[in-house]
Amino acid sequence: MPGTHPAQAERNTHPTRADRNKDVVRRFYEAVLREPGGPDFATIRELTDEQEVELNWGHPDSGVHRGAAIGPVRHRMHLLTGMDPSALVVEELLAEGPTRVVVVATNSGTDVHGVPWTMTVLELVDVVDGRITRKRSFYQDTALLRDIALESEAALGREAALADGSGPAAPAPPAP
Repeated sequence: MPGTHPAQAERNTHPTRADRNKDVVRRFYEAVLREPGGPDFATIRELTDEQEVELNWGHPDSGVHRGAAIGPVRHRMHLLTGMDPSALVVEELLAEGPTRVVVVATNSGTDVHGVPWTMTVLELVDVVDGRITRKRSFYQDTALLRDIALESEAALGREAALADGSGPAAPAPPAP
């Protein structure tokens, strides 16, 4: 290529392992955020190891989750925090070494009171043999996520109680 440094030209024709790992993570997020039609689950399965481990601290379902359990946990977090997955913006992918890709992203949503929120999340993603094997997520404001989730859980509990009749009874009509 004219005007291209020889090292860059070599990299363009023979991507490094770090470049290939970034491509896996980029394709994963493109599949998750696909619109219209929602997530591309076939591509997500292709890019993730069946035994993937996700370590998620500081959100409603904090803990270690594996394989097929990861999707429902993420869905619950989105529900409880009012996060809009389609609004997630991947700001940057950084890769160094044999397996690690760092994702810098912005999450946003709306709490149960209609108040919008936005925060940065960092994910450390390990890619082995072209598949995501582990993700660790770090949220900018875990206290805010916890508070939003607690308010949502309380609101959902009140709605469920009213729907099944176990909630507070309507006041008795005044005596004649």
